[in-house]
Amino acid sequence: MAWRDTFESLRVTAHLRTDVISDRWLPLDAVLLYQASRMRYGAQVATVPGGEPEKSNVRMPLAIVHPGEQHWYYACSWAQPQPWWVAEGKDYWNKRFDVGFASLVDFRGKRGKVLIEKGQYKAYHMPIFYYAAAKVEWYCVGDQVGIEALLSTVTHVGKKRSQGWGAVSRWRVEPWQEDWSVWRDGKLTRGAPVQDVAGQDNAFRIMLYGVRPSYYRRQNQMPLAVPGWKQS
Repeated sequence: MAWRDTFESLRVTAHLRTDVISDRWLPLDAVLLYQASRMRYGAQVATVPGGEPEKSNVRMPLAIVHPGEQHWYYACSWAQPQPWWVAEGKDYWNKRFDVGFASLVDFRGKRGKVLIEKGQYKAYHMPIFYYAAAKVEWYCVGDQVGIEALLSTVTHVGKKRSQGWGAVSRWRVEPWQEDWSVWRDGKLTRGAPVQDVAGQDNAFRIMLYGVRPSYYRRQNQMPLAVPGWKQS
């Protein structure tokens, strides 16, 4: 699908049905890149982090900040902390082998024992942290029709989607009166390279984080000035 080059300032809203498991920033451009890659290359059964080449020829319906530079990124905010982030919580996911079925395990003719302390059948009781919200908002500069097309098949956001977390009831993409994709009233709405905040009066927290998706790729990580979680 070809995106239009007539970009505009937009607000994107995901109305949620369930809580979201994610870091506090939940970048929207990562969701859009995943969908654009599926549209370009087809669905994948699995992806190994760092194992696939960066798909630089996947076009996105988003404007680019610093095009052609090493520190380029999409004009797309991270999830905005609003009063409707009503709560934070912790849950657990569990994995435990039922030793009553140990006799059914095929050890390929050798003597064996099922160990739940380590190895393939290791038992897990892992914490997961989530945010409860009625909706999530982002701001970006892009093609409204293209973004709507990509989000039309996004049913969940965040982690553990197969278990029902982060279910989206509906998306809304609408024109917005200002460009808040990077800055809003002098505050960052997403991480930005340190050179982009040089000379600013505000003090920003600096951390190593991805400047663009895929955020786990080391090639995309650099020191960034990051926004605060709670608004004043």
